[in-house]
Amino acid sequence: MGFFDNLAASVSKTAREVSDGAKVMADKNRIRKEIASIENELRNRYRDIGQKFYEENKENIPSEYAELFDGIVALGDNLAAKQKELETIEGTVTCPGCGKQFAKGTNFCSGCGQTIPQPQVAAPVEQPQASVCPKCGAQVPLGGAFCTSCGNKMEPAAPAAPQAPAANVCPNCGETLAPDAVFCANCGTKAPGLD
Repeated sequence: MGFFDNLAASVSKTAREVSDGAKVMADKNRIRKEIASIENELRNRYRDIGQKFYEENKENIPSEYAELFDGIVALGDNLAAKQKELETIEGTVTCPGCGKQFAKGTNFCSGCGQTIPQPQVAAPVEQPQASVCPKCGAQVPLGGAFCTSCGNKMEPAAPAAPQAPAANVCPNCGETLAPDAVFCANCGTKAPGLD
């Protein structure tokens, strides 16, 4: 055999070894992928069994599982609180029927038709007695030396018995009202004396 014959045989042998190595590598990767898929399916089935066990026993918790059940309840409460916190930041509400999210103010779910409960608006907190700034009409806590809105120096007032707000000042926000105003243009509160 000549030099070229030896070279061709060597190249052919190397090519077969590389091909065999690639086939072995491909077979290993295929088997690893199948193993991962089987392990994932096992985890899913264990999870499903656990969830079914929890649902069937949450009203009559077996004593040996009490700590685990309590942990699930605590995590569920924490999750609900975090979801509400996120909804507040995003300005959304979640459908209690199907879980879809909508902008606040949406009344019905477009996915399942369920009524979407609206967030409760907190009742306005009653302001402590305050005086009204003569310059801008903002409420200033009694005893305040300066208006917190415009910086106007407030004249000290002698303590007086509580009185109804002046007819030309909004009782909610302190905005000065037009003489014929029915509602405050600033906050929408009904003008005093129209109740």
